[in-house]
Amino acid sequence: MKSKLNIWLLISFLIAAALSLWLYFKQTTKVGDIFYESTMDSAQFNPCGDYQILQYYQVGAYYQGGKKAIKTELLPKVKTDGLPQNGLLTVRFVVNCNGETGYFRTKMIDANIKEIEVPLEASKPIYALIAELKGWVPGQIDGNPTDSYAQIAFKLEDGKITDIF
Repeated sequence: MKSKLNIWLLISFLIAAALSLWLYFKQTTKVGDIFYESTMDSAQFNPCGDYQILQYYQVGAYYQGGKKAIKTELLPKVKTDGLPQNGLLTVRFVVNCNGETGYFRTKMIDANIKEIEVPLEASKPIYALIAELKGWVPGQIDGNPTDSYAQIAFKLEDGKITDIF
């Protein structure tokens, strides 16, 4: 009788541990979460809260003038040195409660939706240009500014940026 109880307790513990790990994994690895990485991120940029950073559409973060203003400011300045010739380059980043940007991350796909490796050194000039954009309006929760994610996509064709959205 005692050994059956021990087996049930062991099985219950293993199930509870597995569920706990699964829930933890689901909560901490949501699509697009960006965490500070000292080799990539500036120590000067800080999110305002210790809570979860939300998506721009959840809290209403935006750039003054919208994507058209971003395109007007970035298109003449952005260089494609070191980037793949063709594909869709997406730069995700955090807009903090002060409207500052940081924690930049890059993903790129080709026409067949296969991920393309982008060298960090080729991405850094684009990060710097985005960081220079000063029209970010932070999102709000209950009237208080909050951190949020944002993204800008660049369409590359034959080594040139043909669209920004």
